[in-house]
Amino acid sequence: MLRAALRRTCTPRAVALMTRLLVMTILAVAALALAPQHVDAQVIQGMYNPRDDQYRILGLVRAQAEYERAEAQYNRARELAAKNLIPVQELENARAAFERARVDYLQQSLTVVFASPHITIDRAVKSRGDRGRSVVRLTLRNTTAGGVETGRVGDLLDDELLGRLRPDEISDVYVSLKAEPGLGGAIISSPYEHRIPVMRAGEPVTIIFGLLRDADDVVVSVHYAGKVDEKTIYLEKDASANMVMAQSVQFSQEADLGGQAIYDLQLERFTDEEHVFRLAALGLPRDVRYEFRDPETGARLSQIRFPEGQSQRSLQLVLSLPQRSAAGLAMDQPLPFHALVLDPAADAELATILTGDGDPALRLDELRAGRATMELVPRGVGRLQVRTANLFHEVQRGNVVDMEVDLRNSGSRRLDNVRVQVETPLHWTARVDPEFIAELPVDGEQRVAITLEPPMDVAVGDYEARITTSSAAADRRVETEDTRVRIHVASTTSWFVTGLLLMLLVGLIAGVAVFGARLARR
Repeated sequence: MLRAALRRTCTPRAVALMTRLLVMTILAVAALALAPQHVDAQVIQGMYNPRDDQYRILGLVRAQAEYERAEAQYNRARELAAKNLIPVQELENARAAFERARVDYLQQSLTVVFASPHITIDRAVKSRGDRGRSVVRLTLRNTTAGGVETGRVGDLLDDELLGRLRPDEISDVYVSLKAEPGLGGAIISSPYEHRIPVMRAGEPVTIIFGLLRDADDVVVSVHYAGKVDEKTIYLEKDASANMVMAQSVQFSQEADLGGQAIYDLQLERFTDEEHVFRLAALGLPRDVRYEFRDPETGARLSQIRFPEGQSQRSLQLVLSLPQRSAAGLAMDQPLPFHALVLDPAADAELATILTGDGDPALRLDELRAGRATMELVPRGVGRLQVRTANLFHEVQRGNVVDMEVDLRNSGSRRLDNVRVQVETPLHWTARVDPEFIAELPVDGEQRVAITLEPPMDVAVGDYEARITTSSAAADRRVETEDTRVRIHVASTTSWFVTGLLLMLLVGLIAGVAVFGARLARR
């Protein structure tokens, strides 16, 4: 009876179905036995590639395929369970497999979305602030390409969880401007670092930096999403100012009368118009001459033009001071003046200001032109001349040398603490009267008596003494060349020898006269 029942049940179709179920069970048991206990974030359900960490997009494709396959299997299991063709446990297994594939796909999608944020630089415009300081307006934009994957993440997650993740936003972005890329690059922006709390996709964010050091190109360093992105960019010039800015590092200098003061100027164009700009200086006294020079060629310039593509030029302003102070040139007092860079319209406006009433310097703020305000501090120069009538003296042994020298201040500043000293030969002595002069005014003179006394046993011969002077003008040492005096010491002449020679000379003359008279008589 049992055999008959088995024969009725074991039809070829039933045997095939049982064989298939047995094979699927064995494969499932083997897969569970070989599956690792800790699955990595890049392990896709049933499929794993160790390069998914490096190639996230390919890992996403793999996860998507597994998700779609698990979804199809789960939907088919639901249809079969609705017809009572499979047990409930098999439906639960299909649902669990679908959830695992869904989580893997969602995880890989989030990895792609959050691992590739990008911030672009829309503009970087350099302009001049109110105090002449360079200012950079930097515009950044979040251009993270979430695209289709961001939309799929939204389909897989509910709105509340998606709102927490915010795949279209980049948080805590830190921006700074540097001189050089890398860790060794110095930050030249003020503030040193600017924090942007949130950057939403597609929305531009503008930051204003002050430059601590003027530059035409900077390195924009952006730190976000655990990475640092640095780009070297050339700054645009704000053409709305429509002028050429001028500035000088050595805005205040001291110069001696009769000398020169050289100011290095940096010109920067903030205009799109191709003008010829005139150079001028305003506020200098008539006796102070000025000229603009090219620092490379030394050529004197009165007008400049910026070549195409060039926005900066270097110039030198050279001031030549007179030998003596004149009206309007006060010593040791700052003298403010202005270097101007004028386009044709500003040049005509300046002519109107100069011919009008009032002080032109007070109306310069109305002039729309590049201007560098500087100052000059004229300094007088002390010069000491040492003059004497004779620099050669001859004396006999036992006598002294008396001489006089005149000290004259031929400079443009009073001399203080004038001291005269004499360097004598060995064992000689010298006396100076006066040796110290408290002050010597401009064009003032002072006579000094000098006595040189040789030792008693001085040898006959030539000797040299040196007169040195030291003085100061406004706490500055005045250098003066030494004056050298030559002295010849002769031996002492005996009166007896001199008388004897004189008698011999007289006798010789008398003998010649007598002999001549006798010859005449014959």
